[in-house]
Amino acid sequence: MNSKRRTSWDADNTFLAKRVPLGKTWVVDLRNSTSAEILFMRTFQGMVNRNEARMYLINSDSSQFGPADRFWIEEYERQGWVDIEGYLTRDEALAKFGSEISGYVAATEKEPWTIHAAAVTAILKNGIVAPDKVACDLKDMGWNELDDMRGRWSDAVSAYNDMVNEHRDDLAYPGLALLRPSEGLWDFIVQQQIMPVFSRPKHDTWEGVARIMDTYPAKKILYGYVSDDTVEEEIAVERASSTGKYLVPTSNVSNLSFHSAVLGNSPLKSVKKNRRRIPGLDASKVNVAIAITDGDNLQVPILQYPTGKFWNTKERGVMPLGWSMGVSLSTLAPGIWEYYRNSIRPNDEIVSIMGIAYVHASTLPEPGEYFGATFSSMADMGLHTLWSLDSSLTITDEPLWDILESAPSRRALKGVLVGYGPSIDKAFRRDTGTPVMITQNGYSEDAERIKERIEAMLAMEPSERSPVNFLMATNWSTNAGELYRTLKPLEEKGVRFLIPAQALSMMPKIQGMAKSSVEIAAEPGMCLPVGSVKKFGSPILSAPTLAEINKPIQNPISIKIEGPVEGRPDEAIAFIASVEINTNEIARDFLNNRVLPVVEGYGLSEEFAEFAWMKLEVSDINLVIPLSENATIENIDIEAEGTKASACAAGGSLRIVLEAFTADSRSTGPEVKASVKLSVNSTNETAGESITMNPESVAFDFVLTVGIGKEKGPLVGGVKGKMAGVGARKLIETPLKKQK
Repeated sequence: MNSKRRTSWDADNTFLAKRVPLGKTWVVDLRNSTSAEILFMRTFQGMVNRNEARMYLINSDSSQFGPADRFWIEEYERQGWVDIEGYLTRDEALAKFGSEISGYVAATEKEPWTIHAAAVTAILKNGIVAPDKVACDLKDMGWNELDDMRGRWSDAVSAYNDMVNEHRDDLAYPGLALLRPSEGLWDFIVQQQIMPVFSRPKHDTWEGVARIMDTYPAKKILYGYVSDDTVEEEIAVERASSTGKYLVPTSNVSNLSFHSAVLGNSPLKSVKKNRRRIPGLDASKVNVAIAITDGDNLQVPILQYPTGKFWNTKERGVMPLGWSMGVSLSTLAPGIWEYYRNSIRPNDEIVSIMGIAYVHASTLPEPGEYFGATFSSMADMGLHTLWSLDSSLTITDEPLWDILESAPSRRALKGVLVGYGPSIDKAFRRDTGTPVMITQNGYSEDAERIKERIEAMLAMEPSERSPVNFLMATNWSTNAGELYRTLKPLEEKGVRFLIPAQALSMMPKIQGMAKSSVEIAAEPGMCLPVGSVKKFGSPILSAPTLAEINKPIQNPISIKIEGPVEGRPDEAIAFIASVEINTNEIARDFLNNRVLPVVEGYGLSEEFAEFAWMKLEVSDINLVIPLSENATIENIDIEAEGTKASACAAGGSLRIVLEAFTADSRSTGPEVKASVKLSVNSTNETAGESITMNPESVAFDFVLTVGIGKEKGPLVGGVKGKMAGVGARKLIETPLKKQK
């Protein structure tokens, strides 16, 4: 067995404090264990494996994770990668390895923070964590009590601050882990000596724990996980990314102290190339690529994919499918990576989801280093498709693209998948040649819903649909077996399934619509941004908002002209121009028809819809109403409410200027109204002529803010710029008749 790993970047030092060798293996079943006993055994495993990986745990009581625990140790044995010395009960394991441990540190599940503190103390004193009854049992057995954390702190943040202040420099790995006592990663925490804490953005402990997280070094791993729902996820990932942390979701991963030691036959070797040739693009077909989500969470490739519903389903290979995996897998579980790359089939593609870690790249202080490490790892593994959740990359001229495309090892990248929700673009090819596909469906969809979406594409004319289409299959909502059985019959109806790399490679030159610099004019009756549009605040909200603002909106300013049925060329004609802006309707319309569909597409509908809001601030509103060449304006008088206003004649046009208004979906405000009285004289006395007021031109500055929760909270972002449009029709045409 090859014991050396050669990578093109410093992967081991990024993810690990040390990589221990593999020793003779003892397998221990946690059957009939309490939560306290399972936690105790995971910290015990971490200490036993601290210098040589010798203990592997199977939790037979867990229907969710037990089968995968068993699958990997059996696969390792089949491959000859491990030498299993024997199988032990919990008590037998304690008797066999207990003499290597100096004692226990008492803690209690009633004060969860004492478990985190006990883990740190145990690491430093060659001990194990003993919650509640476990401590009593060990004491009765004559074990030495190294320390007792119970009752020492009244709250979690105080405990965490004390442990960080006293011991952060004593631990081997300079990163952090957010972990519940009930979760599975404790063996790895103990083995690698990682500081454990816990919080969530909706907990009252969050700000205190987040401040601790801020102080840890950038470009190191944040282990465990950070949220229990999508709102928390966006807040926490944004906070972590802003100080350069690389999140590797691992909270429920078991046996990582052992998996990281199993190097297989060739610890790092690229996946077999798919040499299967396929015909070129056929626009008469519905060309669809599908990939399964969430492989950046190592729980997915380690504990979910091995089951009979995913990678090991009997149907695998009957149609093309993408499988997302975080490239950290090749460092943290090299043997598992070797299993996947060796068992891949021509209709499978392993897609690098989120690269080396889950980040908002647009928020990272040094995104270039993140992309460089990601592409280096992809090159080592032979992967060529990156799946990014950074919504900034839905914008075709987003500056982050330049950083991505100039990163070292960029040549490994052949195409990019973007998002967990739709944007206004389905696919585009950058001017640099990089092909991009954006998911067209929402996060929580099963195989039947994906089938319905594809059938809707089939019903379209070829010119109406994208030549290549990307749909995601959420691993939590469906499985590979269901996808194969449900979607395979669609091939007979004209659907051509492709792996993502194939779809990206055959994509024609497609110009993206979502841009930060808009150069096209809106159709009559609509408005579009003109020139540069600037993002601000949270990229997770500002980027989708920018994409949405690139779709024309209906002119929000209503203009009506009242005047006589006819006039005389030798007399002044009185007109009244009425301007109305229903600010409340604008806010509700934009929230319901533009904002919520986007957040629903990202699978955020329930909580985001409850707390989402929109505020549109409009200023320097210029309305220009051109008159026919035979007309001059005089005697202008204006009255306004809800804003300040002025009006004047300018170059044969009526110009109305409104200062500002705000539309806010959270409140009801006054409508903006202005009434302009004006007299118009004809310069032509020819019978049959008319006075015409042509379609108005509208221009205004805008600030569009979208938020979730508090206005000064972390999930607030938007765009600002200038918007313009032209009316759809003539405002009035008054015939001129001479007096007989």
